[in-house]
Amino acid sequence: MKKPDHKSPAFEVSATVRLGTDKAPAVISVQTEARKEELIKTFIEHGWASKIDVNPEQEENIRDLDILLERENNAQAVSKKDANRNDPCPCGSGKKYKKCCAA
Repeated sequence: MKKPDHKSPAFEVSATVRLGTDKAPAVISVQTEARKEELIKTFIEHGWASKIDVNPEQEENIRDLDILLERENNAQAVSKKDANRNDPCPCGSGKKYKKCCAA
């Protein structure tokens, strides 16, 4: 049986692009230049890419910024499991647990 080509539909991978990167910048619409400068500072502070349009006649749309801020505020899961002898030490030294904090 012939293997399918990597360009065939069988090998399509749905690569997700993260919001706030160069490939998928956050698209924001504001009414004033002052508000634009305020949001630019926020994006630079967090290292996110953005595309900000100023249109006084259009309502402000900062939905992408809200999504990014919410994602940042969600805490990562922390494991409560104790380290075994051959696991990396939780203190961050890079050594095995048995040669670091268990000794």
